[in-house]
Amino acid sequence: MKIEIHMPRLSRVVREFARVASIAIAFAAMLGTAPPSLAQPGWKPNKPIRLVVPYAPGGGTDVLARLVVSGIGSSLGQPIVVENRPGANGVIGANVVYGSPADGYTLLFAAADFISVAPYIHKKVVQFQPNGFRPVAPVAKMGFVLASRPDVDTKTVRDIVAQAKSGSLSYGHWGPGSMAQMGMELLKTKAHIDSMLEVPFGGAAPVMTAVMAGQVDYAFIPTPLAVANKTKLRLYALGSPERFPSIKDVPTLTECGYAVDADTWFGILAPPNTPQAVVDAIQAQVARVTSQPEFRARMADMGYTPITIDPKKFGEFVQIENQRWGAAVKAARIRVEE
Repeated sequence: MKIEIHMPRLSRVVREFARVASIAIAFAAMLGTAPPSLAQPGWKPNKPIRLVVPYAPGGGTDVLARLVVSGIGSSLGQPIVVENRPGANGVIGANVVYGSPADGYTLLFAAADFISVAPYIHKKVVQFQPNGFRPVAPVAKMGFVLASRPDVDTKTVRDIVAQAKSGSLSYGHWGPGSMAQMGMELLKTKAHIDSMLEVPFGGAAPVMTAVMAGQVDYAFIPTPLAVANKTKLRLYALGSPERFPSIKDVPTLTECGYAVDADTWFGILAPPNTPQAVVDAIQAQVARVTSQPEFRARMADMGYTPITIDPKKFGEFVQIENQRWGAAVKAARIRVEE
């Protein structure tokens, strides 16, 4: 039997396939996702990935993590599912991920509080090395604003410093090593303040309530809370390198003469020894999401700013932050009896 191959017909099929493929790719680009069948080769999960958020649902960190996850969707071929594991200000969830298999199916939505600070304070509770995680992708930074109630007598940061040096200043924070405490410790160092009366509370929201009620004089309030309550607070300065767009009339502490950078970072980490192919696949998807103007606008509305570094250099960034905060803890002589 003679088999005839009609080349013109075959070439038309090839051209048609190419045309359909190009349309699919263009459409996927519009949506910000690539169809799994046309995605670049690399690691492909065969079951859902869990992203451990070591805080309770509904908080700022949880909302930010879910925003990233919703942007990624099923672009990896499997969904990423948020799992909340609160406890010990993030340390419990970090411990869980650090001890998980290095297969790409368990990730940590990390923050400076429990990665860069907690290991130097809660040495008995922390079961991980701060530089032992496999860095995957940066997400955002969050600043803090030095704030008080509107009717206080102090008008400037220098007034606050003078009040602190007179020995009559109290401030609130949410536990040893919290960024509210670390920010104030950095200010104390820069302003040569010997001591302040510190009052711990159960979280950022209770601290802000205590400030507004006059139970404490001042506090470093997370930027999202400060922005949302700016009419109920007096905002003195940001402990960030740059001003924040939503409160652009509020100067930085550096502009006020005290070079304080109390920003906390957020990013995704993986267990030690996670394969590079896994890191590359997840990193690419997170970078795709965080680079979108819509995502950045949403972050700004929430009080966050993107980390503007090459994702490949995220590991170096984390190591520098761990060293920086470790030195700050040592200088402040923060101790916790465990």
